[in-house]
Amino acid sequence: MIPFFRKIRKTLADDNKPIKYFRYAIGEIVLVVIGILIALAINNWNQDRETIKLAKENYLNLLASLEQDSIKVQRTINLNKKGLNALIKIIPLERNEELLGLSQDNLNDYLYDVSLTSRSFLPNSGIYNILTSNNGLELIKSNNLKALLIHLYDYLYTNYEIVDVSIEEKYIHQLSSIVKEKVGLVWQFKPDLSIIQPASPERFKEHYFELASEARDLYSLVSYNINTLIQIEESISELLPLIRDEIKK
Repeated sequence: MIPFFRKIRKTLADDNKPIKYFRYAIGEIVLVVIGILIALAINNWNQDRETIKLAKENYLNLLASLEQDSIKVQRTINLNKKGLNALIKIIPLERNEELLGLSQDNLNDYLYDVSLTSRSFLPNSGIYNILTSNNGLELIKSNNLKALLIHLYDYLYTNYEIVDVSIEEKYIHQLSSIVKEKVGLVWQFKPDLSIIQPASPERFKEHYFELASEARDLYSLVSYNINTLIQIEESISELLPLIRDEIKK
């Protein structure tokens, strides 16, 4: 194509026809500009396609991650509530005679329920962290969706994890140590719960008020975190249909 244009230019120049040559030169420039514009348009179109494809992949990854979190957070809420109900029985200042009258097997079950207060929700934050580190959130056009994601991951998840660390430390280093060292209950998971050494009802009675004191401190933290988990569950429930709508577009 280029040699063809050169041949025409040479012919016009040799024939000494400046006006025709000038018109032709302008036409050639116009054609080049149009070619460049078409190439840019095609390039932009390809980039837009890649952007849409990448955005959809991000939505799909977020959807899968949040669906998993939804299941895990509900499970954690149920376990923590069961643990909280166990704590309620021992936190009053008066002795709970029903607890003090438990058989060894029932006492083992009760103390296991108390341990459920330390069960944690571990969110899948990997996809969100990748998006924030690679400016992936810029591909999300919905400001409402973007704001909800930031609120969930940067506020609710972070807030939950801070309190959860306090719960874990208080349970493991205080309440759990009393259960193991003073009441005598030792268990392990392999993978199911297996009691290595059962609790002693007599020693439970002896250290009852010490356990009750630690349970009272733990109760407020667990109550707070359950409320946070409920907010997390509600936030995920709000996000899921919005993300599904974006995927369908």
